[in-house]
Amino acid sequence: MLLIAALFTALSVGSLIMFKKVHALYRTTGASFEKAQQEFATGVMSNKTVQTAAANAAANAATNAARGTFKAP
Repeated sequence: MLLIAALFTALSVGSLIMFKKVHALYRTTGASFEKAQQEFATGVMSNKTVQTAAANAAANAATNAARGTFKAP
């Protein structure tokens, strides 16, 4: 149990360090949240494959909901 806690702590510390490094790199490139949103809106959402996948996922979710698949136990 102590080993698991130590490994979890080490993983958390490592994740925090990596997050800080990525954040610092992101900030030095002059990037901003607004630019990221704009790139997402123009690049990803205009991609035909992404649009098709999103439409299929929405259709499947609606179909399953209509069939009562998501009933509470």
